[in-house]
Amino acid sequence: MTENKFLTSVADVKLFDDKTGDLILNGKTLLNSSMTQAIQSQAIHAGKGSKKIFEYNYQKELSFSIEDATFNTSYICLQNNTKVLRELADYYTNEFITLDSTGKGTLSQEPVGNIHVENENGMYTQIIPNGKDFTYPTLSGQEVQVSYAYKEMMDNITLSADSFPKAVRMVLNGDIMTNNGKEEEMQIVVPKFKPDGAMELSMTHDGVSSSALAGTSLADNKGNYAYISFKTVNDDDVPVIKIAASPSEIDLDSTVSGDSEQITVYGIRGGSYGVVLLDNTKLTFTSDEPTIATVDADGLVTLGTAANAGDTTVIRITDGKAKDIVEVTVL
Repeated sequence: MTENKFLTSVADVKLFDDKTGDLILNGKTLLNSSMTQAIQSQAIHAGKGSKKIFEYNYQKELSFSIEDATFNTSYICLQNNTKVLRELADYYTNEFITLDSTGKGTLSQEPVGNIHVENENGMYTQIIPNGKDFTYPTLSGQEVQVSYAYKEMMDNITLSADSFPKAVRMVLNGDIMTNNGKEEEMQIVVPKFKPDGAMELSMTHDGVSSSALAGTSLADNKGNYAYISFKTVNDDDVPVIKIAASPSEIDLDSTVSGDSEQITVYGIRGGSYGVVLLDNTKLTFTSDEPTIATVDADGLVTLGTAANAGDTTVIRITDGKAKDIVEVTVL
């Protein structure tokens, strides 16, 4: 009896530079990852009663939505086609300073430009500092809050009005589960994933800001949007219901010592599954008349030692259930 399968709601994601192949992002703890396919359709109605006689499809789109459980600056860079640069920049800070009896105070950093000192009424007074020192006699002997900016070597991301996201190669990995545990691993490869550029940083007291990434797939040079692969993690697989050997007939030349030909075997799984190339080492090959034609474990048929022109025999192939034959004729 076939087990019900479930695709888990989380997945890992890898993003690679479309040109260099460099790994840009490796998200390990995605909260939500989804793929949505949409197809537009147009119906043609004609005749009495305006019957629907034809429908054609167009504008197929594949869109993705990814949300990382962690905050990652790489998502900001991807949505803006920019890089993180280490450089000097203004950093704004608040600092509490106790003024001496003359109203003098010393900051921990040397400010850039003027500083702003909070008064008892909550208003701020702008003061010109002297290096790290400043004087505000009005609040002498008190602790004051000072707001100012200072230069710091930091990682910076510039959000330019003229920069837009570029396409990257995206790989999504998810698990397919049954009641007995993991059954398969699913991999979705999107050769050209184009982020939509949308970005939101949510800063609230009752939550955390995660990294979100959404976009659509562009067609690659083969005209495809994505490739989905399934890897089984146990011995279960879609069973083969028929096997087909190629070629179905083999002619061996009696004048050529050791004349041979290779058999290739395909498996038919039925339903929505395509034909699959089978591993010959997992099949059984036998010859009805080994003196006319022999066959080895890899499916190589060779002219027998006692073969003469006009002789015939049959090579039988089986995977344990399905069977097929190849007819051999000696010329």
